Amino acid sequence: MLTDLAKEYGIPLREGPQDYKRRGSVDRDWLIEQYVHRRRTLPDLARETGMSTANVARWAHTHNIPLRPRGGASHHTALRTADEAESLPAVLRKALTGSFARQRLSRFLAARSYPTLTEAARDLEIRQSALVTQINRLEEDLGQPLFERAERGRAMKLTRFGKRVAAAAQTIPAEEMPRR
Repeated sequence: MLTDLAKEYGIPLREGPQDYKRRGSVDRDWLIEQYVHRRRTLPDLARETGMSTANVARWAHTHNIPLRPRGGASHHTALRTADEAESLPAVLRKALTGSFARQRLSRFLAARSYPTLTEAARDLEIRQSALVTQINRLEEDLGQPLFERAERGRAMKLTRFGKRVAAAAQTIPAEEMPRR
């Protein structure tokens, strides 16, 4: 209808893409060389390949190449963290691939002995909102709740899954975990 009205009033229409076929492919080895080793940006690689940045990011995902987080750790650190997670207990792998992942896990372990996250945060000398955010992120990464939260007159306690995660986390050598 809009096209007909535009034609009736002499309004020029721009030509859209004539085909919606996938435009090219990105070789895994080339992408690793350019993005990981030479540290080129996705927009730069997108311009070179004639693709959108999102499309190059999809190719990185297809080839299991972790993307550098914005404002986060270096790409080398992100890759090393992902590689190190492979040697850890399976229940923890999903949670230990991002920035500050070990800190979140360490704080979860520290908080489990307190009746509330507020008390845990106070003793850990961090803000309660920061601890809650970290626990929520850990639960999101792992896909299940770790705590039954405290309610009036009832202390928080670990869920069955939380106990599994805590047991697995205790197998990680202490020197690999942050202090708090």
